[in-house]
Amino acid sequence: METELLAPAGTYACLEAAINAGADAVYAGTDKFSARAYAGNLTVDEFISGIRQAHLRGVSVYLTLNTLINTTEYEEAYNTVKPLYESGLDGIIIQDSGLIDMLHTCFPELKLHASTQMSIMNTYGARLMQEQGFSRIVPARELTLPEIRHIKDDTGLEIECFIHGAMCYSYSGLCLMSSMIGGRSGNRGRCAGTCRLPFDVLYDGHVIDKSREKGASYPLSMKDMCTLDIIPQLIDAGIDSFKIEGRMKSPEYVAGVTGMYRKYLDKYLEYGRENYHISDKDRKRISSLYIRTDISSGYYTGEKGRQLITLDSPGYNGNDESFIAGIRDKYIHPCEKITANISAYIHEGEAAVLAATCGSNTVLVTGSIPEPARKAPLSVEDIDARLKKTGDSGFVCSDTDIDMSDNVFMTVSALNDLRRQAYNELSDRIIEDNGYVPSRISENFITPLKPASRPLHKFLDILITTKDQLEAMLDTVDSQGIFGRLYIGYNLAVSNAIDIDMYRRISTIVPEIYISMPAILRDRIIRGNGPVDCEEAHKLYSRLDTLVNDNPYINGVLVHTYDEIGYVVSHMPDKAIITDTHIYAFNNYVPGFLSAIPGFKGFTYPYELNKKGLYELRSDHESSLVIYGYIPMMITAGCIRKSYGKCHGEQSGDTHISGPDKGYVMLKDRKGMQFPVVCDCRICTNVIYNERPLCLYDQVKKEKREDVERLADRYRIDFTIEDRDRSADIIRHFLTTDEASDFFFAGLPTTTGHMKRGAI
Repeated sequence: METELLAPAGTYACLEAAINAGADAVYAGTDKFSARAYAGNLTVDEFISGIRQAHLRGVSVYLTLNTLINTTEYEEAYNTVKPLYESGLDGIIIQDSGLIDMLHTCFPELKLHASTQMSIMNTYGARLMQEQGFSRIVPARELTLPEIRHIKDDTGLEIECFIHGAMCYSYSGLCLMSSMIGGRSGNRGRCAGTCRLPFDVLYDGHVIDKSREKGASYPLSMKDMCTLDIIPQLIDAGIDSFKIEGRMKSPEYVAGVTGMYRKYLDKYLEYGRENYHISDKDRKRISSLYIRTDISSGYYTGEKGRQLITLDSPGYNGNDESFIAGIRDKYIHPCEKITANISAYIHEGEAAVLAATCGSNTVLVTGSIPEPARKAPLSVEDIDARLKKTGDSGFVCSDTDIDMSDNVFMTVSALNDLRRQAYNELSDRIIEDNGYVPSRISENFITPLKPASRPLHKFLDILITTKDQLEAMLDTVDSQGIFGRLYIGYNLAVSNAIDIDMYRRISTIVPEIYISMPAILRDRIIRGNGPVDCEEAHKLYSRLDTLVNDNPYINGVLVHTYDEIGYVVSHMPDKAIITDTHIYAFNNYVPGFLSAIPGFKGFTYPYELNKKGLYELRSDHESSLVIYGYIPMMITAGCIRKSYGKCHGEQSGDTHISGPDKGYVMLKDRKGMQFPVVCDCRICTNVIYNERPLCLYDQVKKEKREDVERLADRYRIDFTIEDRDRSADIIRHFLTTDEASDFFFAGLPTTTGHMKRGAI
């Protein structure tokens, strides 16, 4: 396909502005299930009108339904898509894998696009989506151009990438910071932009970089992206759709940015790389168009760290008012009407005929039979005036040719109906000629799944990341026989700290041993052809494959992304798969989707469900619930250590664990809360954790003492920054749930997360 310029439409005015400025496609949401819930968004009627106006001008329209859907909202999601699909919607951008079967079944001609919220980072994740019928993926913004090129070459899928606008610090879809701190979930379209707030960065307990303006530092605030300079490289990388961010922005922003990229995209396509350059005037204009003070080209060229962060207050440049005034005059108005001509044949005793013509397209429509005039016959002027009233059809009538007999009469309503029919059919003909479907029929809604009964298993699983935590687990295990699985973090597993004899010993204590995969899985790491950190990481994955496949005591793996599902199926085909919290089982259709994956054994509930949501999401598939652990609020390609000149792990393969007891990097917010950071240098990734751990001890206690129904089949304790003694205490008190345990957990700073309040 030719390179598509894809513009945002947060309102109907933005949609019109994007079309006027030369967009090839627009993406928009309704007031339901949009990742920009606070944008104006479109009503259903506006969306239907927008589809028709866009298709008349050769512009595609995509619906963003890219949030998580709970089970009770499933039918509402169907009702959201239905009228748009029947009106010719071109594609739908989704995050929730539970929607896939319903969309395929009820809207079979609708193209599925995998949202960047799905966090697709490599060919394994892309292939998995391709097997599920997706025609396009929007990969993570963090990918480099070689990684994008490899996905394109390996799968042939359409690739859509952001090329301008605001950027998230976390991998999209893997961020819970706004959700956990303020209760507003980015996965539900309500991100509060917490990463734009100031944070002190503590290194070994001391604030670093005190020279920041007004004492405030913004280590998580990304510079806005602007890629005008690297358009040739983006095209060479195989990107099919250039996506502009901005559904919260004004029509002036949408039109100005779209028009600028239209100009330079066309310039490159016409004149090639050798004659491609950006004028200083245009560079200045776009940098002053509702954009943050600093800009970058994002991660495409392999840059990381300080170059991509504002650090100072992330304000906006002043706007060029004369430039904006020009944008308003040129683009901010209803779409230009399409010129059409109409011929009328109106004679007594014969059906009236209208012929509407636009370019090479002509339609004929017939109406009622005119009668002899009893009083005032129709005049040519009367008919001409009626035929030139085009209303909201999208047309303007430039010429009429009227053939009529004398003393003939038609009612005004009959003539108006005939005219409307002519323009509607001409619209349909042009839309079809442009390659679009004017209308189609959807299938009936799939009856929602009923919650399944939950068996009362008595399993307690534990995830460890250090040798101290392993020893604490071994010291605490007794004969109660309720330990189920031990999950071993990949860093510990490949460090040679656990030999085969230790695996043998563990296997006599716990029924199953699983390896927890890395937080993310990048293509450049798998293939070992990226920056300096990749060669060591590539060796890591080779060791990990060998360990999992050759160790007879390892039963399976815990995976955190769709990429890892595809990777494990390909590289570890004989091992069981448990999906973790970031593969969001937010409704009871997701387990059904996962069950088709070879080796799938069970799923883990996401952190953003409350108790009511857990009961609604009952499934016949094995479920796990994290009842203790620091919640990962951000998983990032950006490195806080690197941003502040403290990186010394690129080639060491170390994991620098930060926490209250171990120093290193902490983030301190305006209220004094401190968030531990794990810098995993083996894969050059940061994980920012909540200040205090999740703890559902009271729920476990209630179930044990009152014999009430469990929330999940299995419960899991996750250890990250805990030392040996703290780990042992936590395990022991979860097992006993006596008065001493009540006292212990009462004195432990913890949170119940969303268990009571739920995320909005």
